[in-house]
Amino acid sequence: MLLQLTKNINKPHIIKYIRDNGTNTWMYSDDFFVRHDLSHYAIEKTLGYTTAFNGMINNGMDIKDFEHREKRKAMHITDKAWYAENMANLFLMEIAQGQLDDFNAVQKDAFTSLQTKFPEMTLAGGMINGIRTYLRELLQKWNELPAGETLELSINV
Repeated sequence: MLLQLTKNINKPHIIKYIRDNGTNTWMYSDDFFVRHDLSHYAIEKTLGYTTAFNGMINNGMDIKDFEHREKRKAMHITDKAWYAENMANLFLMEIAQGQLDDFNAVQKDAFTSLQTKFPEMTLAGGMINGIRTYLRELLQKWNELPAGETLELSINV
């Protein structure tokens, strides 16, 4: 699947996913959702997740479905999708506020507060640092991308 992020000035960015079957889904976006989708991309690509956010999109989910409460409630959310969503927010929090002393402890607390049926998950330090590094690289590419240009990334899901 391809992720295309088109950067615009004075109008919304465009996030477009081109599925393996050739169909696509897209939406207008602000800076937050571009960064959030890049965080998902870094996590899911690094960890090899195929059933999280990008996998759901590749399997036919419309990106705009996440904006509708009733559609979100009806979605089948895998454990990997829950983990990736939680981590996407935590890694972005680190970008904004500084690196967490114990990523896994904060992740566990945040995930426990969601009261899901899924067991807790712990990442090895090398994986955490790999995601951090990759996400910073992706954000730098986005920040340096000229207006009107598109950042294109591929992921196997």
